[in-house]
Amino acid sequence: MRALEVFARALRGDRESLEALRRDARVLCVAEALSTVLHVVAEPDGGQRAVLATVGPSGGGIVSLLEVPRSFRVEDAGHDATHLVLRAADGRTVRATPGQFRAHVRLLPPEQNPSYEEQLTEAFLAAPLRPEGDWPSDRTPPVRCEGLGTIAFDADLVGYGVAVAFGGRSLWLSFDAADAGRTAELAPHARGLVEALTSVGAAGGEFLWHWGSDGTESPEEEARFLDALRPGSLVVYRSGDFEVHFDDTSGDHFPEGYWPAVRYRADRTPVAVSVEA
Repeated sequence: MRALEVFARALRGDRESLEALRRDARVLCVAEALSTVLHVVAEPDGGQRAVLATVGPSGGGIVSLLEVPRSFRVEDAGHDATHLVLRAADGRTVRATPGQFRAHVRLLPPEQNPSYEEQLTEAFLAAPLRPEGDWPSDRTPPVRCEGLGTIAFDADLVGYGVAVAFGGRSLWLSFDAADAGRTAELAPHARGLVEALTSVGAAGGEFLWHWGSDGTESPEEEARFLDALRPGSLVVYRSGDFEVHFDDTSGDHFPEGYWPAVRYRADRTPVAVSVEA
């Protein structure tokens, strides 16, 4: 991936940088009004590699890989004063801000997710609906759900969430990359997950144990490990898949500042593990 300075020079009209970017580009969009460059390269396997670079007013910025679904083969790109507009070979268009295109959308990894490409396509086409921190309140109305209460938009976290009671304490439930409409659609599913979180957490704990154990541990060690795990937060994906972040109440199993997360399919089957910090 090219350095930020190459894109910054292209935005300033530097001929050498522009030629270097054009040399291998299937699509190149230099959007001076947005201080952003989109560079799309065709891959040998039929895929496409898209890079989105935005340069800040002080010269800093960010260069990001943009995951574009295979079904949306970028044919052209343009922009207006506030948005990029991508057009696919089949005529579909997506108009969104650079920040909306860049925003990470949580999906189960392809190796555990037979619907990955379908989910990626849905999320990509929904980029214009991804909330941004500067949205006015009329674009981020609260969502009310019986059993969960009022799900509010948090501008700092740039997403919807609500604190729910679980096991005599408060647990944070959040909705990834979801606007008010998608949050309302997912709320009944999320309520069911909260209601079943004891069994969901137990299944995740077992999955986590088998993921990390080497087979030499005693049954007592396994029991202590499972007893120390408590669901600490729940993240519901746009797809309905979800992840549970666990607290290690003993402090013995994970280094300070680190905690495990288990990813599940929407049907509550645990399929993957990550260690967060």
